[in-house]
Amino acid sequence: MKKVFLILAISLCTFCTKRNTKIPKNIYPVEQVAIFLKDLYLMEQKIKDLKLDDDSSKIIFDHYENQLYEKHHMNDSTYRISFEYYMDDITSLSKIYEIIADSLSLEERLATKTIPDEDR
Repeated sequence: MKKVFLILAISLCTFCTKRNTKIPKNIYPVEQVAIFLKDLYLMEQKIKDLKLDDDSSKIIFDHYENQLYEKHHMNDSTYRISFEYYMDDITSLSKIYEIIADSLSLEERLATKTIPDEDR
């Protein structure tokens, strides 16, 4: 019962605090953050699938994360500012995860469409 009360109290404090309504300068658009985040999640999963020790995984992750920033024409500091802003804006955050889900769903459908029926 105490845990339930604690969770409710934390949730209440989180959702009732006044959010910063000022939009930071030069943040990335929701769509760009969503596509970058999707690629970041996919890369992270591929690295986890390698089953390396934590230190090796971290080195590989850092290397490929830098490549993702270059691929998406982004820099890490502006991305972090953008992501922090969107984390406080539930509408934008929902939109980001909706874009990610739609994109992954489309990629999955396209991948299964290219596999011949007799291989499935």
